[in-house]
Amino acid sequence: MNFLLMIVVTVVEAIIIYKIRFVYSRKPILAIILSSSTIFIFYFMAKMTINKYVRAYTFAFATINLIFLIIMLVYMWQMNRDFKRLKAVKETDFLLVLGNRCLGRRIQPILMGRLDKAIELYSDFQKKPLIIVSGGKSSTSDYTEAQLMQEYLIENGIPEDKIVLEDQSVNTIQNLEYSSIRIRQNLSKDTRPRVIIVTSDYHIPRTKLHIKKLGIKVQFAAKKTVSMLKWPAMFREFTAIIWYNRYTLATVFGMDILFSLSMCM
Repeated sequence: MNFLLMIVVTVVEAIIIYKIRFVYSRKPILAIILSSSTIFIFYFMAKMTINKYVRAYTFAFATINLIFLIIMLVYMWQMNRDFKRLKAVKETDFLLVLGNRCLGRRIQPILMGRLDKAIELYSDFQKKPLIIVSGGKSSTSDYTEAQLMQEYLIENGIPEDKIVLEDQSVNTIQNLEYSSIRIRQNLSKDTRPRVIIVTSDYHIPRTKLHIKKLGIKVQFAAKKTVSMLKWPAMFREFTAIIWYNRYTLATVFGMDILFSLSMCM
Protein backbone atom coordinates (compact mmCIF):
# COMPACT_ATOMS: atom_id res chain seq x y z
CA MET A 1 0.00 0.00 0.00
CA ASN A 2 2.79 2.42 0.91
CA PHE A 3 4.65 1.65 -2.28
CA LEU A 4 1.43 2.23 -4.25
CA LEU A 5 1.04 5.67 -2.62
CA MET A 6 4.55 6.62 -3.67
CA ILE A 7 3.79 5.54 -7.23
CA VAL A 8 0.61 7.64 -7.21
CA VAL A 9 2.55 10.68 -5.96
CA THR A 10 5.18 10.18 -8.68
CA VAL A 11 2.56 9.85 -11.43
CA VAL A 12 0.68 12.96 -10.24
CA GLU A 13 3.94 14.93 -10.13
CA ALA A 14 4.90 13.75 -13.62
CA ILE A 15 1.51 14.80 -15.01
CA ILE A 16 1.78 18.22 -13.38
CA ILE A 17 5.26 18.78 -14.84
CA TYR A 18 4.14 17.61 -18.28
CA LYS A 19 0.89 19.58 -18.42
CA ILE A 20 1.49 22.73 -16.37
CA ARG A 21 2.90 24.75 -19.26
CA PHE A 22 -0.13 23.90 -21.42
CA VAL A 23 -2.54 24.86 -18.64
CA TYR A 24 -0.72 28.06 -17.66
CA SER A 25 -0.44 29.22 -21.27
CA ARG A 26 -4.23 29.22 -21.50
CA LYS A 27 -5.53 29.76 -17.97
CA PRO A 28 -2.87 30.97 -15.48
CA ILE A 29 -5.31 31.08 -12.57
CA LEU A 30 -6.30 27.46 -13.21
CA ALA A 31 -2.62 26.44 -13.24
CA ILE A 32 -2.05 28.22 -9.92
CA ILE A 33 -5.11 26.55 -8.38
CA LEU A 34 -3.97 23.16 -9.70
CA SER A 35 -0.47 23.64 -8.29
CA SER A 36 -1.78 24.85 -4.94
CA SER A 37 -4.18 21.90 -4.69
CA THR A 38 -1.40 19.44 -5.46
CA ILE A 39 0.84 20.99 -2.81
CA PHE A 40 -1.96 20.85 -0.23
CA ILE A 41 -2.73 17.19 -1.02
CA PHE A 42 0.95 16.20 -0.82
CA TYR A 43 1.42 17.97 2.52
CA PHE A 44 -1.80 16.42 3.81
CA MET A 45 -0.56 12.97 2.79
CA ALA A 46 2.79 13.63 4.47
CA LYS A 47 1.04 14.60 7.68
CA MET A 48 -1.51 11.78 7.75
CA THR A 49 0.54 8.81 6.58
CA ILE A 50 2.11 6.56 9.19
CA ASN A 51 4.93 5.26 6.99
CA LYS A 52 7.97 7.49 7.38
CA TYR A 53 9.23 6.84 3.84
CA VAL A 54 5.95 7.90 2.24
CA ARG A 55 5.89 10.94 4.54
CA ALA A 56 9.40 11.98 3.50
CA TYR A 57 8.70 11.35 -0.20
CA THR A 58 5.48 13.39 -0.35
CA PHE A 59 6.92 16.16 1.83
CA ALA A 60 9.91 16.58 -0.50
CA PHE A 61 7.70 16.87 -3.59
CA ALA A 62 5.29 19.24 -1.86
CA THR A 63 8.11 21.58 -0.82
CA ILE A 64 9.71 21.61 -4.27
CA ASN A 65 6.34 22.44 -5.85
CA LEU A 66 5.76 25.15 -3.26
CA ILE A 67 9.09 26.80 -4.10
CA PHE A 68 8.24 26.82 -7.81
CA LEU A 69 4.79 28.27 -7.08
CA ILE A 70 6.24 31.04 -4.91
CA ILE A 71 8.73 31.99 -7.63
CA MET A 72 5.93 32.18 -10.20
CA LEU A 73 3.68 34.29 -7.94
CA VAL A 74 6.52 36.66 -7.06
CA TYR A 75 7.38 37.04 -10.75
CA MET A 76 3.74 37.80 -11.65
CA TRP A 77 3.47 40.35 -8.86
CA GLN A 78 6.75 42.00 -9.86
CA MET A 79 5.72 42.15 -13.51
CA ASN A 80 2.46 43.93 -12.72
CA ARG A 81 4.17 46.26 -10.26
CA ASP A 82 6.99 47.20 -12.67
CA PHE A 83 4.58 47.86 -15.54
CA LYS A 84 2.34 50.07 -13.40
CA ARG A 85 5.37 52.01 -12.14
CA LEU A 86 6.66 52.91 -15.59
CA LYS A 87 7.16 56.66 -15.80
CA ALA A 88 6.89 59.01 -18.73
CA VAL A 89 10.21 58.77 -20.55
CA LYS A 90 12.54 61.75 -20.89
CA GLU A 91 14.87 62.75 -23.70
CA THR A 92 17.39 60.04 -24.44
CA ASP A 93 20.46 59.20 -26.51
CA PHE A 94 19.49 55.62 -27.28
CA LEU A 95 16.39 53.50 -27.66
CA LEU A 96 17.44 49.90 -27.08
CA VAL A 97 14.92 47.44 -28.54
CA LEU A 98 15.40 43.90 -27.23
CA GLY A 99 14.86 41.13 -29.74
CA ASN A 100 12.43 38.24 -29.74
CA ARG A 101 12.45 35.06 -31.81
CA CYS A 102 11.42 35.41 -35.44
CA LEU A 103 10.17 32.74 -37.84
CA GLY A 104 11.75 33.13 -41.25
CA ARG A 105 11.49 36.75 -42.34
CA ARG A 106 8.36 37.37 -40.32
CA ILE A 107 8.33 39.79 -37.39
CA GLN A 108 6.24 38.13 -34.69
CA PRO A 109 3.50 40.17 -32.92
CA ILE A 110 5.42 40.52 -29.64
CA LEU A 111 8.50 41.92 -31.37
CA MET A 112 6.33 44.07 -33.64
CA GLY A 113 4.81 45.61 -30.52
CA ARG A 114 8.26 46.51 -29.18
CA LEU A 115 9.26 48.07 -32.50
CA ASP A 116 6.02 50.04 -32.75
CA LYS A 117 6.64 51.36 -29.23
CA ALA A 118 10.16 52.43 -30.25
CA ILE A 119 8.79 54.19 -33.37
CA GLU A 120 6.22 55.97 -31.22
CA LEU A 121 8.87 57.19 -28.79
CA TYR A 122 11.25 58.18 -31.59
CA SER A 123 8.54 60.29 -33.21
CA ASP A 124 7.80 62.10 -29.92
CA PHE A 125 11.38 63.24 -29.30
CA GLN A 126 12.60 66.53 -30.75
CA LYS A 127 16.23 65.41 -30.61
CA LYS A 128 16.16 62.05 -32.37
CA PRO A 129 17.99 59.25 -30.55
CA LEU A 130 19.80 56.30 -32.09
CA ILE A 131 17.81 53.07 -32.08
CA ILE A 132 19.78 49.96 -31.19
CA VAL A 133 18.14 46.75 -32.39
CA SER A 134 19.53 43.78 -30.50
CA GLY A 135 19.21 40.12 -31.47
CA GLY A 136 21.21 37.46 -33.25
CA LYS A 137 20.27 34.54 -35.45
CA SER A 138 17.91 31.86 -34.19
CA SER A 139 17.53 28.30 -35.42
CA THR A 140 14.22 29.18 -37.10
CA SER A 141 15.54 31.96 -39.36
CA ASP A 142 18.44 32.60 -41.71
CA TYR A 143 18.33 36.28 -40.74
CA THR A 144 19.28 37.87 -37.46
CA GLU A 145 16.57 39.47 -35.36
CA ALA A 146 18.48 42.75 -35.64
CA GLN A 147 18.38 42.65 -39.46
CA LEU A 148 14.64 42.01 -39.50
CA MET A 149 14.05 44.75 -36.95
CA GLN A 150 16.13 47.17 -39.00
CA GLU A 151 14.06 46.40 -42.10
CA TYR A 152 10.83 46.95 -40.18
CA LEU A 153 12.00 50.29 -38.79
CA ILE A 154 13.14 51.53 -42.20
CA GLU A 155 9.82 50.50 -43.75
CA ASN A 156 8.11 52.59 -41.07
CA GLY A 157 10.06 55.75 -41.71
CA ILE A 158 13.12 55.50 -39.44
CA PRO A 159 16.29 56.68 -41.23
CA GLU A 160 18.87 53.95 -41.66
CA ASP A 161 21.63 56.12 -40.18
CA LYS A 162 19.64 56.29 -36.95
CA ILE A 163 19.69 52.49 -36.50
CA VAL A 164 22.53 50.59 -34.83
CA LEU A 165 22.67 46.81 -35.25
CA GLU A 166 23.72 44.42 -32.50
CA ASP A 167 23.36 41.05 -34.19
CA GLN A 168 25.47 38.67 -32.10
CA SER A 169 23.40 38.15 -28.95
CA VAL A 170 21.28 35.04 -28.41
CA ASN A 171 19.65 35.81 -25.03
CA THR A 172 18.64 38.70 -22.80
CA ILE A 173 21.95 38.90 -20.94
CA GLN A 174 23.88 39.15 -24.21
CA ASN A 175 21.33 41.64 -25.59
CA LEU A 176 22.24 43.97 -22.76
CA GLU A 177 25.98 43.27 -22.62
CA TYR A 178 26.64 43.56 -26.36
CA SER A 179 24.36 46.58 -26.70
CA SER A 180 26.24 48.34 -23.90
CA ILE A 181 29.38 47.97 -26.05
CA ARG A 182 27.57 49.58 -29.01
CA ILE A 183 26.46 52.40 -26.73
CA ARG A 184 30.02 53.07 -25.59
CA GLN A 185 31.23 53.02 -29.20
CA ASN A 186 28.74 55.71 -30.15
CA LEU A 187 29.47 58.09 -27.26
CA SER A 188 32.58 59.77 -25.98
CA LYS A 189 34.15 58.22 -22.89
CA ASP A 190 33.30 61.18 -20.66
CA THR A 191 29.61 61.17 -21.55
CA ARG A 192 27.09 59.27 -19.47
CA PRO A 193 24.65 57.62 -21.87
CA ARG A 194 20.92 58.07 -21.52
CA VAL A 195 19.18 54.86 -22.50
CA ILE A 196 15.58 53.73 -22.78
CA ILE A 197 15.13 49.97 -22.97
CA VAL A 198 12.09 49.03 -25.04
CA THR A 199 10.68 45.58 -24.37
CA SER A 200 7.45 43.80 -23.41
CA ASP A 201 5.66 44.10 -20.07
CA TYR A 202 6.33 40.49 -19.05
CA HIS A 203 10.05 40.91 -19.81
CA ILE A 204 10.76 43.89 -17.54
CA PRO A 205 11.60 42.06 -14.26
CA ARG A 206 14.35 39.88 -15.73
CA THR A 207 15.72 42.76 -17.82
CA LYS A 208 15.89 44.98 -14.73
CA LEU A 209 17.76 42.28 -12.85
CA HIS A 210 20.43 41.93 -15.54
CA ILE A 211 20.85 45.64 -16.29
CA LYS A 212 21.67 46.33 -12.64
CA LYS A 213 24.64 43.99 -12.93
CA LEU A 214 25.99 46.06 -15.83
CA GLY A 215 25.80 49.29 -13.85
CA ILE A 216 23.93 51.22 -16.54
CA LYS A 217 21.19 53.58 -15.45
CA VAL A 218 18.25 53.29 -17.81
CA GLN A 219 14.61 54.11 -18.29
CA PHE A 220 12.10 51.50 -19.39
CA ALA A 221 9.32 51.64 -21.93
CA ALA A 222 7.14 48.60 -22.49
CA LYS A 223 4.44 47.43 -24.81
CA LYS A 224 1.50 45.74 -23.09
CA THR A 225 1.15 42.24 -24.52
CA VAL A 226 -2.25 40.75 -25.32
CA SER A 227 -3.20 37.94 -22.94
CA MET A 228 -3.16 35.19 -25.56
CA LEU A 229 0.51 35.89 -26.27
CA LYS A 230 1.53 37.06 -22.80
CA TRP A 231 0.65 33.91 -20.83
CA PRO A 232 2.89 31.53 -22.83
CA ALA A 233 5.64 34.19 -22.78
CA MET A 234 5.29 34.56 -19.02
CA PHE A 235 5.82 30.82 -18.57
CA ARG A 236 8.97 31.03 -20.69
CA GLU A 237 10.16 33.88 -18.49
CA PHE A 238 9.46 31.74 -15.42
CA THR A 239 11.57 28.90 -16.81
CA ALA A 240 14.35 31.38 -17.68
CA ILE A 241 14.32 32.68 -14.10
CA ILE A 242 14.56 29.10 -12.84
CA TRP A 243 17.50 28.42 -15.18
CA TYR A 244 19.43 31.56 -14.23
CA ASN A 245 19.03 30.70 -10.54
CA ARG A 246 19.57 26.96 -10.97
CA TYR A 247 22.56 26.73 -8.63
CA THR A 248 20.75 28.48 -5.79
CA LEU A 249 17.68 26.34 -6.36
CA ALA A 250 19.79 23.18 -6.48
CA THR A 251 21.11 24.08 -3.03
CA VAL A 252 17.62 24.73 -1.69
CA PHE A 253 16.28 21.49 -3.17
CA GLY A 254 19.23 19.61 -1.71
CA MET A 255 18.41 20.98 1.73
CA ASP A 256 14.78 19.98 1.22
CA ILE A 257 15.78 16.42 0.30
CA LEU A 258 18.13 16.17 3.29
CA PHE A 259 15.40 17.40 5.61
CA SER A 260 12.95 14.94 4.10
CA LEU A 261 15.44 12.08 4.52
CA SER A 262 15.83 13.02 8.17
CA MET A 263 12.21 11.98 8.61
CA CYS A 264 13.23 8.42 7.80
CA MET A 265 15.72 8.22 10.67
